[in-house]
Amino acid sequence: SLVILQDGETLDEIMMPDEGDVWSHGTTSLDIVGSYYLMFVMTYNEEVQPTYLVAIDEVTFIDCDSQNPPPIQVDCDFESDYCSWAQNTNADQADWERTKDGVWYENTGPGYDHTTSEGYYVYFSSHAHQSGDVAILSTPEITKTENPISCFAFWYHIYGEDFDTIRLNSNRNEEKTVLWTISSTQGNLWKSASVDIPSGSENFMLEFEAIASSADNGHVAIDDISFV
Repeated sequence: SLVILQDGETLDEIMMPDEGDVWSHGTTSLDIVGSYYLMFVMTYNEEVQPTYLVAIDEVTFIDCDSQNPPPIQVDCDFESDYCSWAQNTNADQADWERTKDGVWYENTGPGYDHTTSEGYYVYFSSHAHQSGDVAILSTPEITKTENPISCFAFWYHIYGEDFDTIRLNSNRNEEKTVLWTISSTQGNLWKSASVDIPSGSENFMLEFEAIASSADNGHVAIDDISFV
């Protein structure tokens, strides 16, 4: 079933019947103002061993308007696009780039993504940038009801003799707080990080900020971002 939640209460539950061994197309109208959650739920009799599988694919929002926006997609593996994350073109001098080809350059990395080792991730390189240049990738404004879970997790890669700095910031009304930062090589591997998001009543944005080193071949990368 598809469950629609708002402010901790169930607004509706749409049942999806078993239609056999085929993909079935389903739609539903969302006449909702404000923030909300969508949740797919599978239920079965615990006393009976399930002998079937349930799968979903290609979830999209169609004809949404400003009074009924889709939820902010903070979770992202960058396989299709940047999800709800966007380049900050007003407060930086460079961009994060999305790639699946690897960025090997004089023993830096990574050469593959974290999700599948064959997919996409985002990275920043100081190559062709000045020392201190900044690239910011940020979410739209997140409301407290859109963020009931306060732990933010991601994977990062920073490797090589020359390295850039990466920060995770919380931005509340243009007041930034550094939640996490690193600026030293961590070896040629993806490493996980998790950060507690400070509580508060104000809306906020999350930002990944990369700062170019003085060298020409520093690299940092991120992948598989999620609230947990």
